[in-house]
Amino acid sequence: MRLVDAMADEIKSSAVGRDAWAKFIQDEAIEILASQKPPKGHYPQGSFHSSDKVKESFFTQEEKDRREEILTSTHTPFLYNILMGALHKQHKQKDSTNADDKGDSDLEDDFQSEEVPEDMPLDQDVVAYTKMHTGEAKVNFRFHRIITTVCSMVTFASNRRANGLQLMNAMRFMACGVSERVHNYMNFIGLSSSRWTSLAALNTLAKEAKGKLRSGMAIKAGIPISPTICIDNIDMVEKVHALSVGNKTHTFRGTWGYIHFPNPELLRSLNMDELSLPEYYKAIELANSAPIEPEYFLPTTESNIVEEGVWKSQIAQVLKKYIAVPGDKESAFPLHPPVVDQISHEKPDVQMLKLMDASDNCAEGVGQVFNGILSQSGLSVDEFFARLQPMDGDLGTVQNFNCLRGQRSPNPFPQECLDSCVFQLGAAHTLWNVGSAIFTHHFGNQSDSSDCGAWQYLEALGFPAEKAIQKKDFTLMINQMERVLESILFYCLRYHEDNSETRS
Repeated sequence: MRLVDAMADEIKSSAVGRDAWAKFIQDEAIEILASQKPPKGHYPQGSFHSSDKVKESFFTQEEKDRREEILTSTHTPFLYNILMGALHKQHKQKDSTNADDKGDSDLEDDFQSEEVPEDMPLDQDVVAYTKMHTGEAKVNFRFHRIITTVCSMVTFASNRRANGLQLMNAMRFMACGVSERVHNYMNFIGLSSSRWTSLAALNTLAKEAKGKLRSGMAIKAGIPISPTICIDNIDMVEKVHALSVGNKTHTFRGTWGYIHFPNPELLRSLNMDELSLPEYYKAIELANSAPIEPEYFLPTTESNIVEEGVWKSQIAQVLKKYIAVPGDKESAFPLHPPVVDQISHEKPDVQMLKLMDASDNCAEGVGQVFNGILSQSGLSVDEFFARLQPMDGDLGTVQNFNCLRGQRSPNPFPQECLDSCVFQLGAAHTLWNVGSAIFTHHFGNQSDSSDCGAWQYLEALGFPAEKAIQKKDFTLMINQMERVLESILFYCLRYHEDNSETRS
């Protein structure tokens, strides 16, 4: 190889020689790239993933990493290594060029290089959650993601049956509501399989999900309680721009939901005899006579300490975001509130229900939903209502269920009286109602200019106050509450700073 290097140095000593050498290297690279390609056939012997045989495990992170490792290290190692080397070399050249240009931004760049979630971009693995990286690890991860995608696009362009990444992207685009035109373009450039392939894969996955749902809902020995069923209403509007006879805008009303399977470790820690339906009836009778004392709602010393920590963390966030960067980050106030009673961070085991048709919010609609759930569970009527069935829903669903149960009482048959089903407000709906009540209470009167409610702050920040409280957009409502709080804290901090300078 030393002889080859010496010959290359001699050939590249002139402009004509450099062009000839580049042409020679290019031809050799093309030959190597053409010889490295994924094998034909079905996965794992080949690289083809059929939409008729795709499984849920295909979308796991472990399977994705395995396919990428095979693609970059076995099928197309030359293309991967040459692109990775080129990017790293260009990145180092850029860093050396910009090294002399760094000035006052050093402090800010160093501060943002730490593992602070607010300073990290919301990327980072296409449309999936992934581990957060910083510094050189973030650069390597980004380069790896780009080059792996390029390798997959090249192999898909030469052989459309090498479709691992493309099938996954097609399912993601379908789930995210990407338009057909954009989907077709992604298929054209090799980033996605066709829309028909994704629809066929959805049918295959639906069959697998149906079997898992019935297996999870089946009666198991020693477990007297059913998995939790979470449901919510959904309205889908089919918008028609050119109205005509028989061609009008239509609203489809239905119910979606999922089955939440309990954690096996949690079940093992419980006494199964206390989870039976008769024990539930006894607990309900005792709850009616349970005393409610005012001290239950009063703050304690521990809760006051936590509240103080929450306020300090919020002030520190505003101070760091808008005013100043702490000189000593070790002794600075924490940016996150103290942990009170942290819930488990383990991934829940859920299984989606098929979308069900239901009438508008009424007792009849709840009955239709129960019929739909019963048909999907694979259980008979007697089996379904023979054990305790916990359910989650919003306030309207709970009211409609109670109305339906009241219409059927008294009734000795479990499937008619529905006494085995216990509804509770879901956590998301509870937080939504609490947040909406707090925001509405502090919002103020828009028609009174002397009212100093939250609407004044939103107007000053350039956000229309009439659009702040959105009953169908929880995220927007919480964001507006955060903006109002930040503006108040910012004003207080600036006011205190100005007064301190005046006194000094």
